[in-house]
Amino acid sequence: MYQNIKNYRIFWEQISQQEARILRVFGTLPYVIVPVQVEGFSVTELGSYCFAQDCHLPERYNITEQLDGDTLYAVTELSGDYIESIELPDTLTGIEDYAFYNCRNLKKVILGKNLVRIGSDIFMNCRQLCQLYLKCSFSDKTSLRQILAQIFWDIEISFLESQKQMPACINTDNIKASIFYPEYYEAYDEIAPAHIFGRKITGEGFRARQAFKEGIIDFKQYDQIFQKACSEESINTMCHLLLCRLRYPIELTNEKKDQYENYLKAHGLVLCQWLIKEKQPAPFLFLIQNKLLLQQDLQSAAKMAAQAGWIEGSACLLNWKQQYYSSVKNDRFTFDDF
Repeated sequence: MYQNIKNYRIFWEQISQQEARILRVFGTLPYVIVPVQVEGFSVTELGSYCFAQDCHLPERYNITEQLDGDTLYAVTELSGDYIESIELPDTLTGIEDYAFYNCRNLKKVILGKNLVRIGSDIFMNCRQLCQLYLKCSFSDKTSLRQILAQIFWDIEISFLESQKQMPACINTDNIKASIFYPEYYEAYDEIAPAHIFGRKITGEGFRARQAFKEGIIDFKQYDQIFQKACSEESINTMCHLLLCRLRYPIELTNEKKDQYENYLKAHGLVLCQWLIKEKQPAPFLFLIQNKLLLQQDLQSAAKMAAQAGWIEGSACLLNWKQQYYSSVKNDRFTFDDF
């Protein structure tokens, strides 16, 4: 079936008396908000290859037949390389196989907490996907572990307080927790003539993805990767990981907090270079307010931001430098000798 909803044209099918499965979406922008309902049916599933480059739809959903006489030129198939961000409804409970296959420019996905069925390779070849937002509390049981099992590259997971936020409206005030999972690699080496293979995993991102207890993130177990990650991961990766933990210090012990702060202070310039590349002013302000950035590093950061063309960021950094690092004038006279 086909329905025109606001700025979208949606192909769907009924899967029960009250539920529908989305098969294909057309729209005007690469930012998608999948509706909660279509023609009174709750949207509970995304079909296989729903947003993939190749639609894999049966003949009865032929696009040219369904859109014959409609303003086809006004909409674009929201799939493959075109789509950049998508928000899924809270009613969604299942995503079928290869739903986002080859969505190579997909960067952000917003999920509800009711998702329980995850198909195979739903994010295959979505290597630009760097942010997943969950519309629930970090203490809620979710399918996050199953999702992370299919994402081996760098990914940041954030938990949103508000449940009605478009991707473009997300800001630090909406985020109540955030955690970073670094990339890891798997390889299989033949260890015997009988074609027996040993599994080799490189990167602490794999162990971080195992830090769950009954479907809920175990932050204390996650923090156990720190020592080994220091020797295996890049400084950029460690800065990202530690900054998330310090900004949202859930179950963070004082010992770990001190270790993380000392690491960031020791690698201030690298941290600044990464934040400038990402053009993120909010983390800079956090670092400055918590005295985690040395004055000389902040001065260098302002210069690097200007050289990189991030004029707004450079202005903010110089303003914060004046506000938080103002020089304290020494007294002209001392009386120590008296």
